[in-house]
Amino acid sequence: MKTFNIIITGVGGQGIITAGTLISEAAIKMGLNVVMSEIHGLSQRGGSVNVEVRIGDAYGPISPRRKFDLVLGFEPIETMRILSTINSDARVIMNKEKITPISVSLKDAEYPDVNGMALLIPGIKKIYEIDAGDIGNQAGSFRSANTVMIGAVLSLGILPVDEKSIIEALNDRFSGKMLDINLKAMKLGMEAMKKMDASL
Repeated sequence: MKTFNIIITGVGGQGIITAGTLISEAAIKMGLNVVMSEIHGLSQRGGSVNVEVRIGDAYGPISPRRKFDLVLGFEPIETMRILSTINSDARVIMNKEKITPISVSLKDAEYPDVNGMALLIPGIKKIYEIDAGDIGNQAGSFRSANTVMIGAVLSLGILPVDEKSIIEALNDRFSGKMLDINLKAMKLGMEAMKKMDASL
């Protein structure tokens, strides 16, 4: 199958690597070839984290010419850093939660205004913005925001993996209360995206 290239970006501690692992494990359960790579800084210092997941006829971990079909942006600034590398028809889902990067806080600078920045990048048609942290809290823990993001992209129907395989991956990774929270977070993420997509 044609390779589907995903980049998940944000700040250390947001569960970005876990999100990439869940998608990768779901792909394996569906019998698909998958390659995952990660580049990350220190979560304690607000380090940037990028995870690439390539599903399909991919043999190397890095996307050619760094072209992506999907961006899951867990933090606005980190999302904006990635946008110039994606395909013109790519989908972008961005968590609204702002985390001040160390480069800004050390300089005693203000968090930049990211509103409208996507319009300055050629080819970006739409960014779906979702309050994943708030939805995660509704599910029982803000730490389930990463599963909210996975639910949101599942709702768009563009991932090569399905809801059943994600649920199986969640069952392998979590148990008890944390499993219940993450399953609920995924469902709430799906519902939030359906409402948003229907309003566009």
